[in-house]
Amino acid sequence: MKLDRLEFLAILKTAICGAHQAEVLEQSHCFIFQKESITAFNGEILAQVKFLNPLGEFAVPAYDLIQLVTKFPDKEISLDMKSQQLVVSGKKRRAGLTVQSEILLPIEDVEVPSKLGKIKEGTMAAMVMAAKICSSGHEDYRVSHIHVSPDKVQATDKFRFLRVAVDTGLRTTLIPSEALLAIPDIKITKAKMGKGWLWLGSKGVRLGICCSDEDYFEDELIDSVIAIKGASPVQLPKEMSNVVDRALIMAKDDVTKMSSITLTSKSITVRTQKESGWYEEKQPVKYKGESMKLFVGLSLFKDLLTKTHKALVSQDKIKMEKDGVEFLVCLGE
Repeated sequence: MKLDRLEFLAILKTAICGAHQAEVLEQSHCFIFQKESITAFNGEILAQVKFLNPLGEFAVPAYDLIQLVTKFPDKEISLDMKSQQLVVSGKKRRAGLTVQSEILLPIEDVEVPSKLGKIKEGTMAAMVMAAKICSSGHEDYRVSHIHVSPDKVQATDKFRFLRVAVDTGLRTTLIPSEALLAIPDIKITKAKMGKGWLWLGSKGVRLGICCSDEDYFEDELIDSVIAIKGASPVQLPKEMSNVVDRALIMAKDDVTKMSSITLTSKSITVRTQKESGWYEEKQPVKYKGESMKLFVGLSLFKDLLTKTHKALVSQDKIKMEKDGVEFLVCLGE
């Protein structure tokens, strides 16, 4: 079968969020080619993308296939099945991947809904925003999962707190932040809550995230923290947005506290780092307020700065609030 290489690559990149480089389940590192779809499932995310497949049902290593299709320079490629191998061909090059004809991945245990409802406006953006401040890992659900309820989305890593007032149309649930952040950058238009699953989708795409109906969040505790006391209003310097934007190139991600911002009456200093390097910038500013040092995910903080430069600052906290979003950071030494 002949395919437009870039269109096929886009399908694979959408489905790859459901695969795992390590085999946590049998064939969880594979794409499952079925008659009308390509599916990947790692136990936490199930991704299914529409794809008309005349080659039969089989499992093929997902990351190897993506790398092959990425490296081929051809505009059009061919897929063929020969001697238990998926052969990818271009004009002057070919490669083969060994396939498994027996499907061992337990995708049949997950009931994929045929229809999803329209997702409510602002819900997906709020969930992604909340996921960016969570801690990695699953040891403590209160800091590694976002909390979704019918009227709000919230999250914390015990140093940062975020609450977004939004009509989600979803029942109360806990969703793993790492799974949400793994969702590809596509426009999500549909959603549905199933038993133990949140389903998200767009045309030809179904993405399921395993979630929990347990309610580990302590709203009263978060209420007491977010209700910052003894705070003074300040105007954050206008230069902060550009400095943060430049530092993003070396920001690791938004689930760590590796990025620091130090603000005094005379200057702002931003430092961030990731495995490949680091970035530091110091700029003079005019700022009337208490000096502070905070640790934030720069992408989320930049988004908040586009909404407002106003903040409330107490001895140990800073809070920004705008358009139903409440974001609080505990200040560091």
